[in-house]
Amino acid sequence: MKCYKSILYFTILAGLTIALQSCDDTEEGDVLSDAVLASVNSLTFEAQNAKGKMITVYADANWVAEVPDWVTISPLEGKGVVDVTVSVSENVRDGAIDNPRTATLVFKGGTLASRALVMINQEGDKYRGVKNYNVNEISNLEDGTVVIVTSALVTALADGGFIISDKQTGSSVFVSSKSVVSIGDEVVVRGAKSTDAMNFSLVECDDVNIVANNVTITYPEPEDITGKIDTYSASANKYITVTGYFSGSTVTVSDQAKNSVSIINVSQLPQFAGLDGHMVAVTGYFAGLSETNIRLIATHVVDKGVVEVVYFSDDFEWLAPWAEASGAGKTVENDGSGSAPNIHTTADLQSTLLPEFERRGYTFVCAPATTTSTYIQSNYLKFGRTDVQAGIQLPSLDNIPNGEKLQISFDWAPMVGGTRKFDPVEIVVLVTNGENVVEYGPVGHTFKNGEDVLSWIHSDILLENATITESTQITIRTKVWGESSSTNGGTKIYQRWFIDNIKITKVD
Repeated sequence: MKCYKSILYFTILAGLTIALQSCDDTEEGDVLSDAVLASVNSLTFEAQNAKGKMITVYADANWVAEVPDWVTISPLEGKGVVDVTVSVSENVRDGAIDNPRTATLVFKGGTLASRALVMINQEGDKYRGVKNYNVNEISNLEDGTVVIVTSALVTALADGGFIISDKQTGSSVFVSSKSVVSIGDEVVVRGAKSTDAMNFSLVECDDVNIVANNVTITYPEPEDITGKIDTYSASANKYITVTGYFSGSTVTVSDQAKNSVSIINVSQLPQFAGLDGHMVAVTGYFAGLSETNIRLIATHVVDKGVVEVVYFSDDFEWLAPWAEASGAGKTVENDGSGSAPNIHTTADLQSTLLPEFERRGYTFVCAPATTTSTYIQSNYLKFGRTDVQAGIQLPSLDNIPNGEKLQISFDWAPMVGGTRKFDPVEIVVLVTNGENVVEYGPVGHTFKNGEDVLSWIHSDILLENATITESTQITIRTKVWGESSSTNGGTKIYQRWFIDNIKITKVD
């Protein structure tokens, strides 16, 4: 701290030497500083029995302070570098803790520019005097409004929260919460109104009180959006239904439709198990439109029959929370531009997402084997970097009958660099049983350097005579493997690529 004070103080003095030299005819005691800084931007105190906190004010001359009425400081003014003690009064009204409060402490020099602002926050009872709200009132409130929501029923569960609906009006809103609740619970929710990335109202929940269980829910009549999948929109969590082909967590109405439906709470509904490759009718709450994905928090699903036999599928939509939190981009959709955090070296991804891949049965492969080169996108994966090749090994499959004719399909794309050269990637599928390795493919691309725009390629590969058991390893990676500039006469190897929508199906 002493070192920091000295550096900052002398930096101020050095920067203002000329200004001070021009004021030689002014009495030193009358000079207010041309620059004032504080060692912190904010302080937070307990509601009661709060101890004073010390900060440091840095100036090149005299300074004074403007102090909120419930804040005291010592000293009130000073010159140069001064340690200042900041204290607050008890945040109590009529014998009880009052609402949290915030005010600004100002240390001033001689100009409007020479002001250091310190935000003073004092804890309190944020719910003191807060009125009760019904669900249908939430959307009209300003963000940050503290709310107590009553007469609410839990009508859908999602990862990271749940939907509550008004018992009288049927209006619905999402509650962001880690609390454990069940469909049919009547709850009182305390929190603050907020708005999500889809511009939908929600409640950031502090706590949930369950007042009744197993309350009968009468869902509203859903609006069928199947015929208007490309035009549907709403500004609230409307109750809707859609019919289409289900794969992973996506419902596709038709190959011609621009939009599809992304079920964002598949993990909460065991009814979806075994429905890959089926026509389904899914009903639930509209949760916004993200590019070409209509987000849906499902409450019901009806099986409409088998379209194709699917033994494995993953559309990687489950990556969404990690992609959003890490700022992952859409490099394919943005023609080679986008953030791609490394799953293995980015702290939060390494500690939470990597174990999730392992839990789902995935293994990442890389050459050299001592390196790691897997990156998250929104919502798909990127592999490889200069002189490093990478790929993915799928979870083991134990549900494929012996002799079944199989096809693996996926969407993929090569990387395009800033020079507009596309990496010369070819993708292969390896089926490994013990020491027996069968290579299928390769599939490549025909993008022209300097001319074409990056886009997805759909590839279907027939796994001719493949034997797949629980111990079989299925790996998707680049055909070039283990190559680098050291093995290529000093020329660097570029084998970067993306993958999405992996599926293994029965074919006739």
